[in-house]
Amino acid sequence: MAAAAAPLAAACNQRAVESWLAEDDAGPRAPSLYEAGEFTRALEALRRRVPAPVQALSLLIYPDHVVLQAQDPARLDVALQYVLRDGAVAAPVAVTLLGTGKLEDNLFPLDSARLEAIPALVAEARTRANLPEGRVARVLLKRALPESMDVQYRVFLTSERRDAVIHATAEGRLL
Repeated sequence: MAAAAAPLAAACNQRAVESWLAEDDAGPRAPSLYEAGEFTRALEALRRRVPAPVQALSLLIYPDHVVLQAQDPARLDVALQYVLRDGAVAAPVAVTLLGTGKLEDNLFPLDSARLEAIPALVAEARTRANLPEGRVARVLLKRALPESMDVQYRVFLTSERRDAVIHATAEGRLL
């Protein structure tokens, strides 16, 4: 029985992976978080849910969701992950920290970055990357360790031909 179930499980897993990767042309697309209005609403939802002041480990923006990893203000040795999707922020979960570095060395005040610059930064990065058929896969805000302590944006673009990463300052100026 187990041998007969294995091909079925493999087929089910393959279909699941294909469904995650497939482009869905069945209906209208939800507005992208890279658009100014959508991003502003997402940022407001995060600010309502996450206790201030936010000491961030990273902020990761995808077209359809945002992931913020930040220090737990109640336990300074713990980082929590908040995921915003469809305008709602899920309950935070503890982040498993890896590596030999110290959490406090990786943290930065989220308010030190110009977050409202993200939609314009995405548009400028698309132009600079010169990937006409490309798309922005994600935007990452974090310290540029181990090279420097600077907080920087990284805009990751992808296409069928090549990928690109555009770096920017915390103020949103391309480097």
